[in-house]
Amino acid sequence: MNKREAVDTVNRYMELLLSDFAASTKMLADDFVWENFLPAHVPFGGRYEGVSGLQTYLGQLAATWVIGELVFHDYVFDPETQILAATGVEKNGQSLTTGRTCDMPFVWEFRFADDGRLRYLREYNDTASIGGTFDTATG
Repeated sequence: MNKREAVDTVNRYMELLLSDFAASTKMLADDFVWENFLPAHVPFGGRYEGVSGLQTYLGQLAATWVIGELVFHDYVFDPETQILAATGVEKNGQSLTTGRTCDMPFVWEFRFADDGRLRYLREYNDTASIGGTFDTATG
């Protein structure tokens, strides 16, 4: 796999994830893991294993967060390790709990299996941005 193939795979996966979950799962390795560690007061986040774990994560996400526009800025790919790092921002993500929105910078790490399927996705999100949208403390 080269950088263009990795980027194309990620773009196709993200497109399917939002439009056809069943089809998106065919792009995942059997041992797929999604990690997104967030502040404790954010009602989703953690480590999710396999399709059932991903369904749990997406259910928690949908119940409490409106996904904003995901804008990827740049990609760095290492062909030896088959790891793609993607920088970007989620614009106007919204907490359904508080109604607050934010633009959240991120770096996402995608790892690929030998057959080109995704085997790992780690979100490194700006935790202050997303945490602030769920913060119910008044000042």
